[in-house]
Amino acid sequence: MPPAIRHWSLFIVRRLGALAVSLWIVSVITFVVTRLVGNPVYLMLGPRYTEAQFQAAVARLGLDQPMWRQYLDYLRNLLAGNLGVSRYTAAPVLDEMLARAPATLELSTFALLAGVAWAVPAGITAGRNPRGWFARFADMMARAGVAIPGFWLSLLLVFVFFATLRWLPAPLGRIDDAFRSMPRPTGWMTLDALLAGNLAALRSAVAHLLMPVIALAVTTSPSILQITRARTAEVMASDYIRAARAFGLSEATVRRYALRNMLAPVLTMITMTYGFLISGTVLVEVVFTWPGLGLYAVNAMNHSDYEPVMGVVLFATAFYLVLYMLADMVNAAVDPRARASS
Repeated sequence: MPPAIRHWSLFIVRRLGALAVSLWIVSVITFVVTRLVGNPVYLMLGPRYTEAQFQAAVARLGLDQPMWRQYLDYLRNLLAGNLGVSRYTAAPVLDEMLARAPATLELSTFALLAGVAWAVPAGITAGRNPRGWFARFADMMARAGVAIPGFWLSLLLVFVFFATLRWLPAPLGRIDDAFRSMPRPTGWMTLDALLAGNLAALRSAVAHLLMPVIALAVTTSPSILQITRARTAEVMASDYIRAARAFGLSEATVRRYALRNMLAPVLTMITMTYGFLISGTVLVEVVFTWPGLGLYAVNAMNHSDYEPVMGVVLFATAFYLVLYMLADMVNAAVDPRARASS
């Protein structure tokens, strides 16, 4: 086997092994925690029930078994692709998650794109002149983004742009009621409206996206801005950039060299931010009644519904770890130093 193929094979196997172990640890922690926070039987039976009804419900749900046996049953079903059935909606958890995942992915993707669109150029500009006024302004924006809670900014945006100015629609979902019967082959409202050629539906979907996207982009992009600024400043002050300029290379060539050397950590941070967005949209989805995985998990927690909570946590963890693995692979492909240390 050629050395390059053997190296990449071992790299992927190690990352997949770490991913499997991490998911197993998360499944154990989530399983134990959800079992300790409440008993769903009380909510299922209501305020009036007999002891016989209570014991029968506990036995039917398998909650009378030792916790280790309950976990083994859950793990066996999980390996078979069965995330269980919601005790509140009586629907398979996997089906409900697949129905809600496009809403979270659409919101997170647009929030990431919006954050990258301003954070990366701002970080590069600030990093090229670390002592300038724009660098101070970018630092102030980054500090503000870190300090502002996402749910508070969401409420402020609702108050200003819906309640006061009436520029944007009510925070009650992803699209106006008039377009709810529109075909949804992808589950992404913006893309489905484009596929249907329905410009009115597209405007409605974009209008509903604006406030939650702004809230998430402002509060999650400062890390991208800071790493871009720091890495740009470090690269521009490096010996090889000074040598390139001393040899008379054009500024465009120098910038291309600098971009190549600062790219790896920035890509890693963007990838980590995207993974965080998938699991970090919970409170924003609640504020805007966004029918995604976050709102689904919150509703499940309110009813002590174990399976949906564990399913969402495992999905978010797996998504984050897969993205992190892909970022490692990109870094190894772009940066020879990362490839040598992996």
